[in-house]
Amino acid sequence: MRAVVFSEYGDEGVLTFTDRPAPSPAEGEILVEVMAAGVNPVDWKHREGAVRSDRPFPLGMGWDVAGVVRSTVPGGPAVGASVYGMLPLPYGGAYQQFAALPASAVALKPARLSHVEAAAVPLAALTAWQALEAAGVTAGQRVLVHAGAGGVGHFAVQFARHRGAHVTATASARNLDFLRGLGVDEPVDRATADLTAAEPFDMVLDTVGGEVQRTSWHLLRPGGTLITLPVPVDEAHRLPGVDARRVIVAPDGEALRRIGALIDAGTVRVEVQSVLPLHAAAEAHRLSKEGRVRGKLVLSL
Repeated sequence: MRAVVFSEYGDEGVLTFTDRPAPSPAEGEILVEVMAAGVNPVDWKHREGAVRSDRPFPLGMGWDVAGVVRSTVPGGPAVGASVYGMLPLPYGGAYQQFAALPASAVALKPARLSHVEAAAVPLAALTAWQALEAAGVTAGQRVLVHAGAGGVGHFAVQFARHRGAHVTATASARNLDFLRGLGVDEPVDRATADLTAAEPFDMVLDTVGGEVQRTSWHLLRPGGTLITLPVPVDEAHRLPGVDARRVIVAPDGEALRRIGALIDAGTVRVEVQSVLPLHAAAEAHRLSKEGRVRGKLVLSL
């Protein structure tokens, strides 16, 4: 099968477009013919060695898949069904013609999405979903999403709005109208805004880390929650009375089913900035690492 793998940690140059044997599904796994694979920042972090597994080289790449079921298990989706799902971290294997993943990690593809659009959903949408669940966001609360136009961010603002929250989100000036189109109540130019002047938030979603996490503590009301994604909570900056935790995404087919229902109802939209062929995975990684992607990048098989 066609696949993108790497045999040492490094820059985009370590990625190899090659042929390798198709995976054999383990107990509880299904085999999916991959039509498209989503690209996430964790992909190039894995390639660079920041996210590692205990498997030997060469290692597969990517976690988001959308495709057609070719073999299944009792209670799993039917052979021939179109599904989307996320492979379990840290074992990549989405940038390839066939992927084996737990039946519990997939759901039927939303009917209104193509395979390419569906591949943009799983990891980013599940991250946003699980972050809001962890914070217990409810109607009437004030939520701040950093980098609201990004992969996780553009789902998080829509899920928060669906929960009835008042949503503020940061982005570059060119993406403020995009945020308004997603229903964000207060789009904020990250380069010029002073969020310390805003009314305190009930939840802040930090999708960036570093200085963004450090300043976010002071934007929360007493009893508020800071959810951080890319890095652990920096205990040196913890404030009393503020809950803080890191969320690391996990596959969840049932959540994807619920997310798919919101997509099919028109409540949630999926933004795909660019679609590249599988052999252009290195270019996709370069674009992702630049950090200016609106929504998601997808590789088409």
